[in-house]
Amino acid sequence: MRSWGGRLADAHGTHVAGTGAYLPAAILPNAEAAALAGVSEEWIVRRTGIRERRIAAPDEGAVAMALQAARAALASARLAPDAIGLIVVATSTPDHLTPPTACELQAALGAFGAACFDVEAGFAGWIYALVTGDALLRAGRAEHALLIGVEKLSTVTDRTDPATGPLFGDGAGAVVLSRGAGPLAVRALSWWADGRLADALSRPGGGAMQPFDARVLDERTHLLRMEGTRLFRAAVRTMAAQARAALAGAGVSAGDVGLVVPHQANLRIIEALTKEMELDPERVFVNVDRYGNTGAATVPIALHQAVEAGCVVPGSPTLLVSFGAGATAGAAVLG
Repeated sequence: MRSWGGRLADAHGTHVAGTGAYLPAAILPNAEAAALAGVSEEWIVRRTGIRERRIAAPDEGAVAMALQAARAALASARLAPDAIGLIVVATSTPDHLTPPTACELQAALGAFGAACFDVEAGFAGWIYALVTGDALLRAGRAEHALLIGVEKLSTVTDRTDPATGPLFGDGAGAVVLSRGAGPLAVRALSWWADGRLADALSRPGGGAMQPFDARVLDERTHLLRMEGTRLFRAAVRTMAAQARAALAGAGVSAGDVGLVVPHQANLRIIEALTKEMELDPERVFVNVDRYGNTGAATVPIALHQAVEAGCVVPGSPTLLVSFGAGATAGAAVLG
């Protein structure tokens, strides 16, 4: 397993200057999800820890959700849209295959001075966006970057499939990353990928090899398919390895961490990661019960909620860690 991690200088580094999130109003409760998947409500809670998830309206896409999260993050950072020099959007569910979601967001936000691009790195995509944004800001390409994770997974979820149907929800999270020192400074980063796991979570149809046609729609191959057992072990092992790499790069131990914000895949994975790393469960932020798995949006949504709730411990490192299709993974130490 190869990864990159390193200690980062504070004076010329970056920090989280603002956070924001958006969750759609509509709720899909377990009673409805269970009926669709042919399982019981208790079965969903026992296997995933999820009790409900948010579902975007038909006319509410990735750009609309990202826009709300972005505006909240800018307000938190006390910045106007024209201060943003870079927009990176992590998503597996863009409104359109072309153009990039980030460009559509730029127009909606009015951040016309920003360079824009999307990152598709599975559900670890937002960590990849953070690594990329941090590097570009350190290189002097911009003073402020807007890093967004957004998913409308309800459009690619087969609700009749017990393995995936109850898991996924919609939402967006955003962070303003700025050059210079700050309380939530980026201290170390780590990222990883292993394409040998690429087929464990995929959407076989709808791409260039199997373009959308009547057969794809009839066979529902444009919807998510997952080998849960195969991914479970990989997710726990790899997130722990990436977390340790980032912690080592920051020169701190797991016991020094004030708060852990993990990818909200399901509660069993979070609990297994907590046990694997011998973390204090009270210091692990969990919201998967309320929102389900929102893909690349889980970490920025959870980070925003943790900041708003006062869960980020002043003077103590905050650890972010994620895992996604590809397989991809990554971690960050802030503080």
